[in-house]
Amino acid sequence: MPTIKDVARIANVSITTVSATLNGTAPVSEELQKRVWAAVEEAGYHPDPVARNLRKGVSTTIGLIVPDIATPWAAHIAKAMQAALSARGYNMLFASNEDDPERELREIELFSSHRVAGLVIAATSHGDNYAERLSDAIRTPAVLVDRIIPGSRFDAVADDNHLGAQLITRYLLKLGHRDISFLAGRPGISPSDERLEGFRATMAEAGVSVREDLVRRPVYKYDHAFTAVQQLMTLPSPPTAIACINIAQLLGTMAGLKNMGLRVPEDVSVASFDGFHPAEGWKPSITSLTQDVAAITANAAELLLARISGENAGPPRIVRVPPRLQVRESCRGL
Repeated sequence: MPTIKDVARIANVSITTVSATLNGTAPVSEELQKRVWAAVEEAGYHPDPVARNLRKGVSTTIGLIVPDIATPWAAHIAKAMQAALSARGYNMLFASNEDDPERELREIELFSSHRVAGLVIAATSHGDNYAERLSDAIRTPAVLVDRIIPGSRFDAVADDNHLGAQLITRYLLKLGHRDISFLAGRPGISPSDERLEGFRATMAEAGVSVREDLVRRPVYKYDHAFTAVQQLMTLPSPPTAIACINIAQLLGTMAGLKNMGLRVPEDVSVASFDGFHPAEGWKPSITSLTQDVAAITANAAELLLARISGENAGPPRIVRVPPRLQVRESCRGL
């Protein structure tokens, strides 16, 4: 592999001159710069950005950690975050941990060992003493996305989950639904908690009682939803509508209903908080919330880079990004 010494030899200049040309750390005449760059091309030399940043004491790499890259949400966040950081001159490393807090902590340590400038974390948010362990593990500027950790010292950007619940619940109520099933995730996970709270608050605001036998929790995986909907639809008074909070629930719900020979929306209406579903060629298309991923990642990048630069040394901020309801074919009026 060619080295800076090879470039200096080909250009017939000192290593110091090559370094100054590549890094812009000292004035170099135009003639010498041309010789150095010609030698770089001839030698096929590629500077090591990590080593260069370590020498300078700076880094332009950000680490992104998500619970599960297999989810469409994580893929969209990763793509949008990379674009947001690239526009600001930063690169991105990526890790996924299968929603395992122990792996998450190891990934934080790994990124720290690579001297990343900062971290963007969609936190797993569960396990004993999770908030304290996460705080102790992070030794670089960081911003949380999607999941909020109460009392955290980190900035955070997330959906306005109360608004999302309000939009979906009001829409179903407007269609005449009163027996609404809500599939909630694990307790202690902020999107799940907030969406369930928003559902309950909106039902109460409308003067409609929540049927507790139609609220199922924890339901956050495909097989959980597949089983839950079949239990729900065999009740003496089954729900007329089902609200799902993520893509795994939605897919499990649709499969479970199909397994029973039930049709959407003819037999039961279905709406989803997660708008990242297979829209093309999927019948019926699902009424869902559309998350503003571009706004989430832009806000996260802005907050993080302000911490990295020292521009913001104040208390942590929480930014809520409003979703919007996209009405499609999966709900009908009663």
